[in-house]
Amino acid sequence: MSAKLTDEQLDDIRGYLEQGMSPDDIANYLGRVADLDLIEIEQVRTAANELEQQHQQQGKNP
Repeated sequence: MSAKLTDEQLDDIRGYLEQGMSPDDIANYLGRVADLDLIEIEQVRTAANELEQQHQQQGKNP
C-alpha cells in the first residue's frame, strides 16, 4: 500500500464502515489480511476515522 490511499482502497474502507466496522477494526483487519506494516495500518486507521467523520457530518447537515 502506498503512502496515499487509492480511490478503490477508500471505497473499500467506506464499505467496511457501512457494514458497521469501527476504524480500529478496519485498520486491524486490513493490517492482517494485507500484511501491512504499522505505518500503513495507521494510514488506514486515519483514513477510516476521517471518512467516518465526513459521513457523520453529512448526516447532521444534509
